[in-house]
Amino acid sequence: MKYHIFFLFLIFSCSTKRDINNYSLNIEFKNSNNEEITIEKVKSDYSIELIKSDFLDNDNYKIDLLVNEPTLYRLNIVGKNSIDFVLENNDVNISIDGNDISVIGSIGTDNLTIIKKYINDYQDERYELNRSFIQASRDDNKLELLKIRNQSEQLENNFIKNFKKLIWNMDNSIATFFVSDYLSIDDHFNFWDSLILKYEKDLGYTSYYKALNQKFNRIKVLSIGQYAPEISLNDPDENQLTLSSFRGKYVLLDFWAAWCRPCRVENPNIVKMYNKYKNYGFEVYQVSLDRDKSTWINAINKDGLNELNHVSDLKFWKSDAAITYNIKSIPASFFIDPDGKIIAKNLRGPRLEKKLSEIF
Repeated sequence: MKYHIFFLFLIFSCSTKRDINNYSLNIEFKNSNNEEITIEKVKSDYSIELIKSDFLDNDNYKIDLLVNEPTLYRLNIVGKNSIDFVLENNDVNISIDGNDISVIGSIGTDNLTIIKKYINDYQDERYELNRSFIQASRDDNKLELLKIRNQSEQLENNFIKNFKKLIWNMDNSIATFFVSDYLSIDDHFNFWDSLILKYEKDLGYTSYYKALNQKFNRIKVLSIGQYAPEISLNDPDENQLTLSSFRGKYVLLDFWAAWCRPCRVENPNIVKMYNKYKNYGFEVYQVSLDRDKSTWINAINKDGLNELNHVSDLKFWKSDAAITYNIKSIPASFFIDPDGKIIAKNLRGPRLEKKLSEIF
């Protein structure tokens, strides 16, 4: 049996009215058996507000919902399905017959269905390639592995290219504003910039748009070509050490922690690159997200990082620097040129070595 994931998208109409409207959700559940359901509102910060909890004691169910802006809701058939739908300016009808589910009643919901299908088709193709890759690995078929890698890269490139066209041409809908798993703002900054401007007039009043715009602006100040925000924290000896004090050199700003295994695995490579290029104007400025000073210092000594520059406020994820740089996971890094501008992000392993060899 083939299962498809119902993705979380926020869909809007072009209406800018702020009137409170009353729309109906109509559920037709064939052969229902006193199913437990919940209806939830998904807010702009992704928090969930429970609207209704009930049981389907017959095949048809109706509930009226108040909205003052296009709003994303979720219908949960407890223990079975989770279905996202959008209330814009019409009633929404959901039909459930076993594993066959349809949601109709709004432009946003229609666009959601189209986007969901496009992503699911892409995932199916990737799944088949992954199966072929595993088999080729077991057979130690190097030519087949190379072929599959090329196919995978082409598949991804085509997906991104066509996905952008699909969502750009969807009038009255900004579903793609919240599909960062597939089109991250970092990797597709110019596209997001244009899309946000495109919908500002019609959708700028909504809480969803405002939340997205705020997220975009946080990332904007950290985009390639922007000046790296200042960091001023203490080193292990309690001396203040600023990021800007390394102007005139190429700097790897590296966020890490003693408890982060991938960070510790990458540290030997950073040390190797530092020793190779330190005499040419390369520095490493490591910001630790540790909480305990002794743990932090022990990791520095154990990984042979003593010659590098270290700072921390020992606030874990609440580190001032981590908040400024919108750090959600580590390792994370920014490569900064002598003028203090960000010229690359998340260079690790061979990518860091390649960048340094190009420069020096």
